[in-house]
Amino acid sequence: MKRLVIFAICAVAALASYRFLRPNAAEARYRQFAEAILHRQYAAAAEMCDGLTADDLAQLGSQEHIGAGPAMFQTLFPSRFKVDGSHSLPDGSVVLNATQTVLFNPVGVESAVRPAMYATLRQVITLHKAGSAWKVTAFENVFEKMDSFGSR
Repeated sequence: MKRLVIFAICAVAALASYRFLRPNAAEARYRQFAEAILHRQYAAAAEMCDGLTADDLAQLGSQEHIGAGPAMFQTLFPSRFKVDGSHSLPDGSVVLNATQTVLFNPVGVESAVRPAMYATLRQVITLHKAGSAWKVTAFENVFEKMDSFGSR
């Protein structure tokens, strides 16, 4: 009986952590979209949009908003994302307030193991469900700060 209770508690804990720790589909689309923007893959990012073109996205580009711009990035590492809040609109759209932390090595730094610097971008993204996929309808991208990991 004791083993059954322990098993039940573990099963409930596993289910709850899966439900609350995994990103939902809208957040997953946001992360995929933001990574494409960071890597300047505007055509691929535009395919995830409804109403935004590759030219529109190039104006909102992450590398262009950080410090010295694209010339600064020698190596990009996978970004870190934190969704600070979200809310639903009456039309079924979702608005995410998020932070993207871009991890990178500037020109002249040759580490493939860990990044030397980071930049923080505050983003507001609006998505709506179109068929079976979430589409981006609005994207705001604001540079917040940049620093090296050694100075933290």
